[in-house]
Amino acid sequence: MLPEPEFNDGIALGSARPTASVWSRRVPGSDSALCISALLGLPGDQAEDIVSVTVAGSDSAWDFLVQLDQSLSSMKVSSEHVTQRCVNSVRGSVLWSETITARASALGNEDIFVCSVPSRSFDTPANRWLAATVLSLSAAESALLRLSPDIIDAMSANSEHIARVTDLASRRRSDKRLAGVRAELPTVRERWRLQRNRRSSQLAPLLALEEFSLDPFAQPSKLLDGLTDSTTAQYHSELLRLVMEEEAETGQIQELRYTATGLELGKWRFLHPNLNTGSSQQMFQRMR
Repeated sequence: MLPEPEFNDGIALGSARPTASVWSRRVPGSDSALCISALLGLPGDQAEDIVSVTVAGSDSAWDFLVQLDQSLSSMKVSSEHVTQRCVNSVRGSVLWSETITARASALGNEDIFVCSVPSRSFDTPANRWLAATVLSLSAAESALLRLSPDIIDAMSANSEHIARVTDLASRRRSDKRLAGVRAELPTVRERWRLQRNRRSSQLAPLLALEEFSLDPFAQPSKLLDGLTDSTTAQYHSELLRLVMEEEAETGQIQELRYTATGLELGKWRFLHPNLNTGSSQQMFQRMR
């Protein structure tokens, strides 16, 4: 069991705990695993497993998988042109450079043509996003097994629920409708276009899960409390005190940003001692 957190309740905003108060200032959309690693002093791979288990343990993950069959039944199709080697026939625009190369490798056979032919493809941004999400959820149980028992206990992880999510995600992965679809997250522009298309009910479960995934620790503050040991909680209390003094001076809430050298919050940089491997940087460093 992790030690019970000790908090200075006079420091936090309202009734929020110091860790939750610091976390609430995180820049929207920033990488949850990187931020939680830097905030709690956890190894990066362990933080990724915690996020994976938290997302898979949500109701949004189960709802997404249950409704995925409907989404797959109405998968969007795009058309693209692919090259095809034809013999004694021309099935599209002839690609002469490729044709000459193909004929040369076939001892000058002039009946060979390389054509550009239209083809239907399910490899669209929306479908790739579906496939990537399914792939991620299918790995949740492995992530759970990599976590230590005290971390699992601190998270109050529902192992049975996560096992069901992983099993269903694995079965969805083998669906023939996803064959040939790359498991790839959309670009920022593609994501923006897909999120604007809220008329598509098939994307609603995916967007709901995406919203949860962007900040899996927004609501369950008890989860952050459970993962935060008493010493780290005191670090966060001191960081929060420094930042709130700055906020009182400027009248502006400061944003929490992840950087390679630590978390930046207002004019302060925080580097958890667990991650300070031989560096002379102090835990709290004033940047300006």
